[in-house]
Amino acid sequence: MIFYQTLRGKIHAFAPAPKHEDGSVNPHLWVVVEAAGHLWFATINVRSDKEPIGAPVGHSYLYYVVDTDFTHPIVPSILARPEGLSPAHGTIQRSYQAGALDYQRGNLFDPDAMRVLPPEGEGDDGLVHRLSGLLQLARQQNDDIIIFGQTFKMQKPHQTDGAFGYTPDGPFGMHNIHMAQGDRPDLFPHGDETGLWGDGGCFLWDATSHRMTAVFLAFQSQKWHTDDHGIPVEGVTGDEPPAYDFSSGTGIIAQPTARALEITSLHRLQDGSINAVVANMTGQPLDLTGWSLLADVESRQALPSQPLSAAAALPISLPAGFVKDAGGILTLLNPQNLRVDGVAFTGGNPASGWSDSFR
Repeated sequence: MIFYQTLRGKIHAFAPAPKHEDGSVNPHLWVVVEAAGHLWFATINVRSDKEPIGAPVGHSYLYYVVDTDFTHPIVPSILARPEGLSPAHGTIQRSYQAGALDYQRGNLFDPDAMRVLPPEGEGDDGLVHRLSGLLQLARQQNDDIIIFGQTFKMQKPHQTDGAFGYTPDGPFGMHNIHMAQGDRPDLFPHGDETGLWGDGGCFLWDATSHRMTAVFLAFQSQKWHTDDHGIPVEGVTGDEPPAYDFSSGTGIIAQPTARALEITSLHRLQDGSINAVVANMTGQPLDLTGWSLLADVESRQALPSQPLSAAAALPISLPAGFVKDAGGILTLLNPQNLRVDGVAFTGGNPASGWSDSFR
C-alpha cells in the first residue's frame, strides 16, 4: 500500500545526493528533517528519469513553481499538520476537504507560471541552487518545513552517509515530493504511485512574518489533464504548463494555446447573491453550451447555453451557498470536462459582502 503522508519539522541538513558507484548522478536533493525526536530523510527530485529513450537532455529538466507568498484556502490545513509524520499509522484521505494536494484540481497555482531548470546551471542558476537557497534561509530562520509525499521504509543503513556522514534514525523516508499523476501508461512500476489528490509538495512556514513559501515540482513527461485514476487524458485548453522545444539545444517556450474562457472575478453581495464573471478571451463568439463551474470539487453549476461575444464578459449568477465565505476553489470546465481555468479565493465577511479579482 502507498502511504501518502506529511512530514513536519525543522531543517537539520541538506545536500545534493552523491554520485552512484558507477559515476552516474543521483538526481535528487536530500534533506534531513528534525522532528518528534528523530531525524527523517526526504529526497526531492531535481531531474527526471521518466523521459523516453532518445529525448533531448532538456526534457529531463523539471517544471517548478516557487511561490514565496502562498495564500490559498488550504493553508490552515497545512499549518494544522502535527510535528513528525502524519497520519501516524495511515494515509491522508485523498480529497480537497481532507487537505490533500492535487496540482490540477486543487488550483494551487497557475500552470502557465511553471518553468524548467537544469539541476545545475551556469552561474549556479540551477534547480539545486534555488531550492538550496530556500532551505538555507528557512534553516537560518528556524522555519517549519512541511512536506507532502509518499513514505518508504528506511532499509539502507548507509544510504546517506556519502552526503551527511550518518543515516537518519527515522524509520521512514519521504519521496515523490512532486506531481504524482499524468505519467505515461508504460511507466510501470510507477503506476501504483499514480492517483488523484496525492501530489507532493514542500512548504516553508515563517511564523514570525506569517508567510508561507510553496514549492511545486513536476516532470515534463507528465500530462496535465488526467482522468479519475490519474491517467493522462488528451486535450489542450491553454491551462497547461508551457511546452518547451529543445530541438535546437536551447529550451524555447513553444507558442502557447490561449484559454478560450477565463474566470476574472467573484462577488458575494450583502443580500447573499453570488456572481462569477467569465470573459471570452478569443476573437470569435463562444458558445457556452456545456460549459460549467465547479466549486470545491463538489458543486457544479452550468453556464447559460448562449453565445458570448468576442472579448466580452458575462456575470454568472450562482446559487446561495455555492461558494463559501471562508474561501475555496472555483474551476471552469469546458464541454469535454477538461479544466480551462481554476482559481482560489479567500472569501470575506458576508455581512459586508466581498469580492476577489483573479486577473
